[in-house]
Formats: sequence, C-alpha cells, structure tokens
Amino acid sequence: MSLPRTLLALALAGPQLLAQANAVPGTDVNLYDVSASTVYGRRGPAYPNGEIGVGFGHAFCNLGTVHIPWQSSPTTSGLMTDVHFKIAFLLARESNGRIIQISTPGTGVKHSRVTYNLGSSQCGTCQSGPSSTFRIGCYDAYSTGFNGNQFNLGPPNEIDPWLGSWNPVGSYFDRGDPAVAGAAANDGTQSLTSTQISAWGDPVRNRVTVPENELAQGGPFYAQVQLVCEGEPVANRNNNVLSDQLNFTWNGAAWSTSNIGNSVAGSVLNRWTGATRNLGGNGLDDGRFLVACKVTGPSNGVWHYEYAVHNLDNARGGASLRLPLHPAATVTNVGFRDNDTDGLNQWTWSRNGSELAFLASANNALNWNSIFNFWFDATVAPTGGTATIDQARVGPGALSVAITSDVPNGNLSATVATLGVGCQGLAHAASARPMVGSTIQLVTSGIAGGTSLGITVLEIGAPTAPLDLTNQGMPGCTAYLQSGVNHFWFAPIGTAQVPFVVPNLMTLSGLPLVSQAFANSPGLTPLGFVASNGLSLRIGVQ
Repeated sequence: MSLPRTLLALALAGPQLLAQANAVPGTDVNLYDVSASTVYGRRGPAYPNGEIGVGFGHAFCNLGTVHIPWQSSPTTSGLMTDVHFKIAFLLARESNGRIIQISTPGTGVKHSRVTYNLGSSQCGTCQSGPSSTFRIGCYDAYSTGFNGNQFNLGPPNEIDPWLGSWNPVGSYFDRGDPAVAGAAANDGTQSLTSTQISAWGDPVRNRVTVPENELAQGGPFYAQVQLVCEGEPVANRNNNVLSDQLNFTWNGAAWSTSNIGNSVAGSVLNRWTGATRNLGGNGLDDGRFLVACKVTGPSNGVWHYEYAVHNLDNARGGASLRLPLHPAATVTNVGFRDNDTDGLNQWTWSRNGSELAFLASANNALNWNSIFNFWFDATVAPTGGTATIDQARVGPGALSVAITSDVPNGNLSATVATLGVGCQGLAHAASARPMVGSTIQLVTSGIAGGTSLGITVLEIGAPTAPLDLTNQGMPGCTAYLQSGVNHFWFAPIGTAQVPFVVPNLMTLSGLPLVSQAFANSPGLTPLGFVASNGLSLRIGVQ
C-alpha cells in the first residue's frame, strides 16, 4: 500500500517545521506556459445556443529544492492514488469594463496520472532522484489532447484545493459514468472506462465547457490554467496560475481557436485594466480569495463599482460578499453574475445601515476555480476598507475571510434630483451640486408678468410632510412642506437666481435638502399661485 502524499514528501525532504497542515518546505512548482488550445466539438441546440468543449496545453517545472512525490495512478495493484498534480482550467472574457468567467461548472479538473521529467528547463538542470517523483529542475509539458482527455477529467468539488488532496475512494472515477453497481463503486479502483466514455457520444462532457452565446459576443478571451500540488506552501503558489489570450472563430459550421500569446502570471483577474486586486485567506487553515475592484466616475455624483471575486484555493467556498457602505449613500443598479446558466440560484443583495451584502443562494457557493461578479452604483466615493467573505461550509479556521479592497465608504457625493411632477408655471433648477464649501445658485424661471412676488423655499431635511395640491386645482403637484428650518428668498418678476452658500463643514456631508419655488398669480389658478416641481439636494464632498 502506498504512503500518503505528505509522508512521502517528508521522507524525501527530511525533518521539517510545518506551517499549513501539510506544507512541505522547498516545494515550488512553476507554471510557465499556456501555449495551445483546441476545440473538440459542440453539443446542444443550433448556433449560437449550444456549448463547445475546449482543451488547453501547458508546461511547468520544479523550481523548488525538493523532489515532489508523484505516483502513477492507478498503481500496479490497481488502486488509484492521490499522489499526483491536479490541474484546473478556466476561460474568461472581458467586455464593457467587466471581466467574467464563461466556462461553466461542468468543466473538469485533470488528474495528472504520470510524471515524465522531460529534461532541464527554465527551472534549472533536471536532477536525478527517486522514482515516482517530479525531480528538481525538470519539466513536464502536456498537449491539449493530454489535458482534454475525458478519461482523466473529474469534478472539482472532490478536490481540496488548499491541501491539494483528493480521496479516490467513492470518487467519480471510482463510481464510473454511468455509475457501476455494488462494491465496485466504492473500492478505490477506477470504474470509469474508455468504453463508457465512447458510449457518451459527447465531445463536450467534462472538458472546458463554454456556452456559444458567450463566444459570439466577442473577446478578448483568456485561458487560465492552475496547478494544485499537494504540500506546496502557500507562499510558493504565486507561480501556479497562468493565463494566455485566445481567439475564437465560428465559420458557420464549427468553432476553432488559436492562442494569441500575451501570457500573464497569476489569476486572470490580473488582466483587468484599472482594477485593484487583493488576496485574503483563512490563515493557515484554508485558502485564498482574490477580490478585484474597479471604480469609475463620478458621473453626476455617482460612482460605478465593479467587483470580481476569484476563489483561488479556498476549500470551504464563499457564501457572501460584505462591503462597508456609507450610511447616507444611495445605491442603485445592483447586479450579480455567476458562472452557470441557472437563473434560479442567483445571489441576493441587501442593505443594512452601513453594510451592503451579497448573499449566496442554497447550493451556489463561490467554489474553487470560480469567478463571480458583483456591481452597483453609489453616491459615495471609494476608499480603502475591508471586504468580508463568509465561508460556505464548516471546516478548519474562522467563519469568514477579510480582504483589503476599495469600498463605497468614502466622501459622499453631492446630488441634485427632481422631486415630483405636475406643478405648473415655474421651472426650478440648481446651477451645480451642493458641495461642502461651495456656493450654488437656485434658479427659478417663468415668473409671469402681473405676478407681484416669487418665493424660493429651501427646506433642511428630507420631505416628511408633503402636501398634495391635486384637490386645490393643481393636479399631480406636491408642495414639499415640513416643520424643519426654512430659508426663504423673495425674487422679482421673470427669472430669479438666489445663492445658497454651503459652509465649509465636513459635518454637513450627507445633509438632505429640498428646494421649491412658488409665485403668486391671482386669477391663474384657484390657489392664487403657481409652483415648480421640487428639487432633492444632498450636500456632499467631491
């Protein structure tokens, strides 16, 4: 019976002080090439409503100071083994200022059954060493055919990406597809056969699975490969992920793909122009999430926030994204996108005082090798803060992971918006948004001849007791009157422009105001006056 992966590594590396549970110091694999791609076919309805299966090639080498245990699987005894690399694939697209994952959860992870130690590499001279190891300085290279072989592709949810471990007993390969009956489905011997796979008649199944309608929208497209090596310390994993740019072409009958090049190390989110990126993990107990944030604006006092969150190697998964939020901010245009095609499992969002929270639905956690997107508009500038991701499942470590990020909790923007409809006779506007330390003009026009007096009213506070003037001869008009402090200006006939000086006091940020204009007009309305619609203003900081 073979030794567990960690015990084999310790035997080769000698006595070590461990950090994370199964870390073997000196273990460091370097993924340096994603140079090829192949489309294997399509399935489903007619273009563009089907899916295609894709494969990526890659090359990697042993940059560390220890030979890495790697047993052939199955062993000579016929039992499958855990002691090998697991290789994950992901396809992403960038468009309209957003980078999204377009490969679906059906994409399988490759179980790399054999190591070849092909020779010296950019990691150094290929050293001699024990059998059943990936030796120091050596490299392996896998073609798209190797990586796209359905016989070696299994579900990602069976793998612990933090520890790099996998239990072959009762696994997908053990059960077979379709599953075999009886003890054979749980004996650690592979039941999945090439005969079963041939019977599928499906060129997409388990491969990198991509909806055609995502490809039809155009690129750029990025293929990402990630190596999972059991026992590799987290500090040495920054070179385990690499992406390459792809081109996809539809010729009217089939898809083809080619690599453009332009490889970038790390998460594919490293390609997102203008975004900030930060990693956070659950200490030494579980893996990391990468939170990328891109904020644009302000446009008319509104900032647009885009977040993309990549589960790099967290085994327990994410069940939320919680962001600090300025309590006076207005939030609109909230959205979410996952990487499946199920419209019934979308995350929901809620606002509770000073927090904006996106919460997972049942059975739709942010699992390993997945990128989810979140976006919204807010009347508040970004500032440095902490995003929080709650863990989706029980396990070692804390209940949540904290990640530094830009958050909507900075200076509140000044805003101006129209209140109400239906008032007659006057137009009322602000010359600018009321910012701390500024002076704006409240402009009223349409004060008719024969009118003896125009009044501009500025109410401090949000309208709490509006008066409906419909029954007073002005259908649909609302007078925004309340018991707060009022500022009155009296204006001449024609156009009135009155100044409002905002003191240079930061404590005024967020203060709501309502402005409205009235003019007496004997005989023009039963009320004897005309009115403008209201203005809702809020003092802010630009």
